[in-house]
Amino acid sequence: MRPNSRALEAQDTASSPLLVQDTVESPLLNRADIGPSSLNAGITWACLGSAAIVCLAPLQYGYHIAELNTPKKIITGCAPSVGSRLPQCLPMSDTMFSLATSLFAVGGLVGSLGAGWLAERFGRRGGLVYNNIVFVLGPLLMALAVSPAMLAVGRFVSGVGSGAAVVIAPLYLSEIAPVRLRGTLNLLNQLSIVVGILLTLTVGMVANRGSLWRVSVGGGLVLACAHLVLSALAVESPRFLWARGRRAEARTVLRHLRGVDDVDAEVATWGVSGGDAEQVADDMIADPESPNGTVKPVSSTELRADGTTVTVFNIFRLAQYRRQWLLVLLLQFGQQLSGINTVFYYSSTVLERMFSSQL
Repeated sequence: MRPNSRALEAQDTASSPLLVQDTVESPLLNRADIGPSSLNAGITWACLGSAAIVCLAPLQYGYHIAELNTPKKIITGCAPSVGSRLPQCLPMSDTMFSLATSLFAVGGLVGSLGAGWLAERFGRRGGLVYNNIVFVLGPLLMALAVSPAMLAVGRFVSGVGSGAAVVIAPLYLSEIAPVRLRGTLNLLNQLSIVVGILLTLTVGMVANRGSLWRVSVGGGLVLACAHLVLSALAVESPRFLWARGRRAEARTVLRHLRGVDDVDAEVATWGVSGGDAEQVADDMIADPESPNGTVKPVSSTELRADGTTVTVFNIFRLAQYRRQWLLVLLLQFGQQLSGINTVFYYSSTVLERMFSSQL
């Protein structure tokens, strides 16, 4: 019979050596008495539910990245409107429209640089909740725009939220996913972005007349409000809770995500990064009674043995991460040089000039 989860919590907070000193190895637990280990757990409904809710953040990024694509013609040109508080359109040159479109990327740079601080200050889930304030403000500015400048500012603000979302969401997914299925769960991040692009193009086609373009660019407000409401159902990252000293709460959340009581072996992998964590997990599953299965967790923020905190500013000086950041830079350069952003931003305009506007 497996012990009651409350009894395990009492053990965590009162008697477990893990809570007294991180660097002291705890005695190897008899996992046969505790039950199945979380290292053998798959993606549970609890884990998938929290991941789906958090993926509303990258979905908003996908929605905003292409929101000006379809309605470009009705935004920039129309007959003068009389007696309306909001103009039917915002006449502007192609240069001004391109500037408004491109400011999204500038905002994304700002948001991504501040995402680390947001995730560490308020948590992964908490950071995304606060980020929805930006996601609410951006669509409001665009939907109520009375000038091209106001539309451009709204794009910039939405870009800030999008930049933070695509940094924090994958981090959250990696930290709640089972060790051996991190890549699988992180597929939801890219899938959400693509779904967001599809959604905004569909809305743009339906609302492609008159002043309905305001509905299209303001649609992100609905997504932001939905994320704010549903975030209460998602759990905080257990690794973030552990790093903040909330050890008992971290274990409770991890048990909820895995659907099992024994999480000690998985906690041990938190001190190892990348593929090494999967190797440690495989070793523990293969021989759980060996001394190598001893649990020795460390804080998720202690990424280097010498105590140096890795940041976006000093990672380029650390030799051990040189191959990783070079690979990331090459992948991003390749993505930009592929011209995919032109498709996201201007595909409707390009196709219209190539073919009849009646198609």
